[in-house]
Amino acid sequence: MTRDRIEESLRVIYGLDIYQDFQQARISYSYPGPFDVAQARNRRTELQAARRGEVRIGDRFAYLIEVVEPADGGKAYSGQVQILLKSDVDKLEAELRNR
Repeated sequence: MTRDRIEESLRVIYGLDIYQDFQQARISYSYPGPFDVAQARNRRTELQAARRGEVRIGDRFAYLIEVVEPADGGKAYSGQVQILLKSDVDKLEAELRNR
């Protein structure tokens, strides 16, 4: 599932208001960093290296969008978007940093 398709699903399922909040939300955290990718490749955990995600904070909600796709731009393995309360962002970011 591509990132565009995930975003389109968000619009279809939750409506235009939530979709626009997601689109206008600021990115507060994105992963992985270059060190994380290199470490995952050294451990030969390619799926871990292929995971890309970001936490966004909008006016109404926070969002976690994650797509697992190869670095070479091949077809994505999976993807998801989660809608969260803004008060949960700090705990979520701490969990993401510690994985």
